Amino acid sequence: MFISSAELDGSEDLSDLNFNMTRGLYTSPIWNSNNYLIFMLSKPGRGTYNSDTFLFPQDRFYGPFSRSKTSPKNFDALNFCLKFIWRFFRGLKTIICDERGCSRYDPFVENIIEYNGEGNKTYFDFSITDMNGKSVSLISNGYRDYDEGDDRFEFSILSGILHELELSLNFTFVYVLLVIDDEEGQKFNVHLHEPRRLASLEEIDLSRFDFSIGVEMESICIITPLSELMPQCLVPFKVFTTPVWILILFTAVVFVLKQYVFLKAQSGLFLGLYSEEELTSYSTASSVYIIYSYFICGSPPRLLLGKLFTGKVFFWVFIFSAFIISNVFLGGMTTLLANSVQYPEIDTLKDLEDSDLVIQVPWIESAAIYFAELGLSEKLMAKLSGNVHLSISEASRDMNFSMMLQFYLGGNVTWVPLEEFAKNLHVVLESDAFLVEIPHSLRSQTRVVVTRWPLQEKIEYHVVDECLKTFPFIFTFLKNSYLFSAFNKKTAQFLETGHHLPYSGKKDPVDVMDFPPPEDDEDPRPYSLNDLQLPFLCLVAGLFLSLVVFCAEMVIEDFENALLFRKLRHLKNYWLSIKFITR
Repeated sequence: MFISSAELDGSEDLSDLNFNMTRGLYTSPIWNSNNYLIFMLSKPGRGTYNSDTFLFPQDRFYGPFSRSKTSPKNFDALNFCLKFIWRFFRGLKTIICDERGCSRYDPFVENIIEYNGEGNKTYFDFSITDMNGKSVSLISNGYRDYDEGDDRFEFSILSGILHELELSLNFTFVYVLLVIDDEEGQKFNVHLHEPRRLASLEEIDLSRFDFSIGVEMESICIITPLSELMPQCLVPFKVFTTPVWILILFTAVVFVLKQYVFLKAQSGLFLGLYSEEELTSYSTASSVYIIYSYFICGSPPRLLLGKLFTGKVFFWVFIFSAFIISNVFLGGMTTLLANSVQYPEIDTLKDLEDSDLVIQVPWIESAAIYFAELGLSEKLMAKLSGNVHLSISEASRDMNFSMMLQFYLGGNVTWVPLEEFAKNLHVVLESDAFLVEIPHSLRSQTRVVVTRWPLQEKIEYHVVDECLKTFPFIFTFLKNSYLFSAFNKKTAQFLETGHHLPYSGKKDPVDVMDFPPPEDDEDPRPYSLNDLQLPFLCLVAGLFLSLVVFCAEMVIEDFENALLFRKLRHLKNYWLSIKFITR
């Protein structure tokens, strides 16, 4: 639903240059659709007026909802900004919104017309009618201060794009958003959300846009301090995983049990099979000694295997398996003792729930709502604390660094010596967990080194693999515009650089994250059953087949039965030789 030609021709306040430009665009719009371009203006934040990128003079009030009548004379700077941005979205009607309502920007007369939600509803035809009964997520609600951390990426990438295109940087920052007033949305049964708030969990529905770009930039994760070093007496237990140790223990128990049962059940059989000297030597030996001679010295436990050829074969199978497992164990021990081994890290939320760590967050109320809607346990929610952020926030109001650190760590402001504050803060930073936003492209890393303000010390943390939420940054550009391709190029560059994104404006002291590459001397991974398939398969096969031999020997009640068995075996060989001769 574009402005008509009659409305275009009646624009008297338009200069010839702008008139020719806009007339040509509307006669052949590059995106012919009944849609609107909706801006959400960013309210200038603390320190923004003095930044190089802020356009408005300090002694003049600018805003789309001032009580004075709007005209190009009063809104030169704002009109310039909107006209500049509008060129990238030509062919669309423009709505300007902030936390108090919306106005219409007319690029032909270059002024802002206040819209109070009454009268001409056609401005909101696309926003309301096409979404009747749908659940719509707002990208933002109200203003946001781009001096703060949430908006650094948006500001950085747009500044970088304009610099690459050799365009002027003198523009105020705006958000291209789809905005509907809450009361207006309720009339048309449109359910609204605020995804930028921690409590929002629903994804943004962008199916109705042809010019939207969503980039999964960050994940909300929890970082925990590194675990303590493990005593050397416990290091051997890290060589194998728990299932491997259980299987090794099971094998040893079965071996001892079979040996003991065979000694008791076949004592009469031994008198016919072995000499008195052999029986005396083995009857006085303990089970531990037999296992030692079996695995370490290579001495066959003849009382278990008997004199059958099959039993001796499976004994060598056992020796082969034990040799491999012993070498793997000794190699793992050598590597572990040469490194500083730590206790297992906290990799899941369940591990964090069972630990005694406290989760430091900027705002406990918002984090509690967020945890509740994620369905996290009350034990995890009870760990939320905001002492560190509250203390640093209160201290940052004073520009004197020495006075900043005079605020005691905690909810109550107390004057304490600088050394005591630094000591307390250092203990908390090294012992508590933190809720942070980590670049999605670097989520494969398990370590993060944070330079903590105000101490400016590098503290290493472990990233919990089970992150809470991944959310995208949303931008809406025409796909065929050169700004779209520039955005893709600049986004790729920023994704490669990680979390360190340059931005103009006031630079408050913040925490800096570094993601070091994995070190070569990291703790070795414990050997699992997959790593030891061959020796354990041999062990299982040996246990099973030796059990068969064991049962066969129990069937033989005395020496005569064994002799008969041997005669039958010789008889079979005799018949085989007869068949060979007759051929």
